[in-house]
This record gives sequence, structure tokens and C-alpha cells, in this order.
Amino acid sequence: MEVIFNIEKQVEEASLGYKLSIESTLQRGFNLFRKAPTEFIIFSVLAALILSNPLSGLLLGGVVMGSYFHMVHMANRDRQIEIPDFFRGFDKAGNLILLNLLIFLTVLLGLILLILPGLYFSISYVFAPLFVWFYDKKPSEAIRLSRLTVSGNFGQIFLLLIILAGINLLGLMALGVGILLTLPFSYCVIYAAFDDIIGISN
Repeated sequence: MEVIFNIEKQVEEASLGYKLSIESTLQRGFNLFRKAPTEFIIFSVLAALILSNPLSGLLLGGVVMGSYFHMVHMANRDRQIEIPDFFRGFDKAGNLILLNLLIFLTVLLGLILLILPGLYFSISYVFAPLFVWFYDKKPSEAIRLSRLTVSGNFGQIFLLLIILAGINLLGLMALGVGILLTLPFSYCVIYAAFDDIIGISN
């Protein structure tokens, strides 16, 4: 029987501090993207259609994230990505939708009250979807675990997300087409960072 490590203990250890190589994380993310570029680009067309509409983006954004992380995990395990994998996010749609709504409302409230709290929440909750997808955590618990994980080295996670934001901005500036490359790359990088800090069980 496979022994699954204690996720709570792993998060607790991460919250005490860790080092994350930005360069290595970006490189690993790129290597993951290179394993299935066609599949990622095709899915990104679908994702762009969903996320371009505020209502569908709010309701299905979490499902899109679940599908992205599932596909990256498939690529990481050198498994073929097929069309049904594009819709695997619906396997945990309830928790992913609720999580996306909770994060949106929390970040929005933080931005309304003061800009800095909103930015803090948006960074602190970056790993929450991965806790839902890979460890079946409830939305509130996933948010808590993500915040603890990020707190272990908030500065490096912040820097990593700033870099990804810049890359996606360049993707949008390239007639909008570049985002079909930069968006899946960003998910690959976030997966790589999470796997390095926490680890992802088979």
C-alpha cells in the first residue's frame, strides 16, 4: 500500500520557511509545458472563451483551474492528454466553484477596503486550488493551507507571481494570441512551485 505523507505536517513545515529557486521553477514549468504544447494551447482556446466573460469566468474559473492542473499533472507523469481530460475539472466542480467564489469575494473586499489586503489575499490563496484538486480539501481548508504555505516565503511567491503576470501581459499584448501560450505556462509554473514546496502525491 502506498504511504501518503501527512499534508498537514508538510504545510506546517513549509510555513516555517523554505527556499524556492525562481529560475528553476520557471525552467521546470517550461519543461512541463513542452511535454504537451498542442494540448495546452487547444485547451487554452476553450479556457479563454470561458474566462473572457465575467459571469462564466466567475462560475467556471475554478473548473478551468482544476482541468489545467490535472493536465499538467498528466504531463508531469508522462501520460497522454486526451480530450476528456479537458473537462476533468468538473469532477470536483462543486468545491472548485465555491473556492473560486470565496477567493473572489475575499480579494474584492480586500481591494475595496484597502488595496494591500486584496493583493495579500490574491497571493496567499494561489495554491488553494491545488489543495482542493490533489488533496480533496474543502474550500475553506484549502484557503487556510495555501495561506500557511505561502507565508513560509511570501516574498519569493510574490516575485514569482509578478513575473508570471508580466509574462501574461506580454501575451495579451501580442494581439491576444500569446496568452494561449503564457496562460498554460503559468499553470505549469504554479504546479512546479507547489510540487517543490509541498509535493504532489500520485
